[in-house]
Amino acid sequence: MQLNSTERVINTFEGKELDRLPVFDIIHNVDFIEHASGEKLTSSNAEDITCKAIRNTLDLVRHFRIPDFLDKRESEDEDGFKYRDEWWTKQVTYIPVKTLDEAKNMMLKDIERIYKAIDKKKFCFQALEQVNLFGEYFRDPEELNIAFERVAGKLGDTMMIAPETVPGLYTATHRFGFQWLIYVYHDYPDVFNQYYDALVDHELFKIDCFAPTRLSRVAMISEAVAFNSGLLWPLSFIKENVYPRIKKCIDRWKRYGYYVIYHSDGKKWEICQDIINMGADSINPFEPLATMDIKKFRQLYPCTVCGSMIDCQDLLAFGSPRQIREATLKAIEDSGGARTLIGSTSEIHPEIKLENALTMYETARNCLL
Repeated sequence: MQLNSTERVINTFEGKELDRLPVFDIIHNVDFIEHASGEKLTSSNAEDITCKAIRNTLDLVRHFRIPDFLDKRESEDEDGFKYRDEWWTKQVTYIPVKTLDEAKNMMLKDIERIYKAIDKKKFCFQALEQVNLFGEYFRDPEELNIAFERVAGKLGDTMMIAPETVPGLYTATHRFGFQWLIYVYHDYPDVFNQYYDALVDHELFKIDCFAPTRLSRVAMISEAVAFNSGLLWPLSFIKENVYPRIKKCIDRWKRYGYYVIYHSDGKKWEICQDIINMGADSINPFEPLATMDIKKFRQLYPCTVCGSMIDCQDLLAFGSPRQIREATLKAIEDSGGARTLIGSTSEIHPEIKLENALTMYETARNCLL
């Protein structure tokens, strides 16, 4: 049996027969893009050869950024937040909030801006993640949908996940830092909840504008709940504040018939069952450094898709091809050869050795079931 990439992905989510496990990742490595496409990168061909490299390598791709500029860029927004923008990532480098009242007032200002943008059918800059997700650099849904259709058309049978849904905590902690977010929650809980709801409403608006296009069949919801040694927040806070917002987003994607991947970095064993009960079709990623063991998950949840388990922090960056091959084969074996998306725990970032990335993908693609 020979499946194309789209068929392989759909069969994985539906538990149907496979020829091999699908390969799923993000490609943010110029050396890899040039090698996999067989072409030298220029500013004019960046989109075409990036799509070609993905088409030749992956069955399913998460958001990715086109390497149309290779320098580092600094910027500042109207509120004084400063950013460092690289072609493959972005970060907040300065938060102009010095007091609790300033944090509260900035959140109130953001809430107003978010709902004004939604009313105008526009995206709100302050409600976006600012890490270079696909969709952060478009002004409105029409612009995003046109770009998504163009890029998806260049990927052939490789499926691109719908523009990522980020219900709020990743966005809020990147914008305000954990300190001010926690202080506002403690001293001004009404403001915190209004802000969290506004971020979620912005994501629901994005879903409603994209989902009817049917340009993808798979959605991803990312929320910050864990780090390597455990949950970021008390479980009671997660159940009371985070679960209802995640459920809203899952339900909205499900309404349009999408398969949903729930993404959260870190050690998240305590919440897996609850997220699955909400309707998530997949849990992702499975970081070895966070003790997210594929074999244990498969035994506990045999009908749920698992994905992204080859460590990109240490193993892919500093390991040997032999170690990569062994880790990939072990992941395939531990997964039971079904309902699994093989790939790195985050992305093929610029520090990953070309040989290591090639070894992981070739091992996965050549391991027939």
